[in-house]
Amino acid sequence: MQKQCAGINFFAQNHYFRAIILAVLLINKVFLHINRNKPMIGPQLLIVAVIVMFVIAFIITMVLLNANAKKIIDINSKLVENQNTLLEHNKQQEDTLEKRINELEEQLKQHIEDEVTLLQEQTRQHRERIELTTNMSNEELMAWIDQEMDERQLYTDTNLTLKMMAKSLGLTQRRLGALFKNNEKYNNLADYLNEKRFLLACRLLREKPNWTIEAVGAEAGFGGRRTFQMEVKRRLGITPLQYRQGMENVIDQETSAQVSD
Repeated sequence: MQKQCAGINFFAQNHYFRAIILAVLLINKVFLHINRNKPMIGPQLLIVAVIVMFVIAFIITMVLLNANAKKIIDINSKLVENQNTLLEHNKQQEDTLEKRINELEEQLKQHIEDEVTLLQEQTRQHRERIELTTNMSNEELMAWIDQEMDERQLYTDTNLTLKMMAKSLGLTQRRLGALFKNNEKYNNLADYLNEKRFLLACRLLREKPNWTIEAVGAEAGFGGRRTFQMEVKRRLGITPLQYRQGMENVIDQETSAQVSD
């Protein structure tokens, strides 16, 4: 008996089992009443029927509520899981962004250091040029400029001006202008630059047979094909193409002579 009571108490802890037990007891009571040949009167039958229907409806309602509660719990669990995933993803993005920012800061720092180092080196070279050229005569200075121009090929810049050239060489614009103004060989700076460009163009015509005339002129610093052709014709009396063809003929003749020997 005690075991039966304990089992009932155990199942009664859940409202589903409470409702089922209540319905079973009521139905059992009805059957007992019938078996005793004591017919129920109308109100009693109505009350029993209402109670049974209420219990059944209650059970169905609780089952539905439990199912909905489980769904809500599952939805909440998924929402929490998605929220945790989103938080983790945001954290990874923040870490990646922070890492990228640190890398950019390091690159910017290195770039600034490189620029400062380059500026310091250029400043040092500029001072050295000033010290070197301060006490030079015009002839010495012109020879030095020739060497610098050939090594650095500053004249290949089509837009090179007196100001730009003076700055690159570490000279004052006034001194450089006076040097070409009083020069016996060159009428002005443009004449000097064109000669340098002409010499380079002739070398390219010889050494780069596959280059077009336009490419040779542009590489040498001439502003266009017409300017290049006019300069070559003024100095040699022939066009750049004729100069190249003539050099090819000379090379062929030298080669034939070597083969004959």
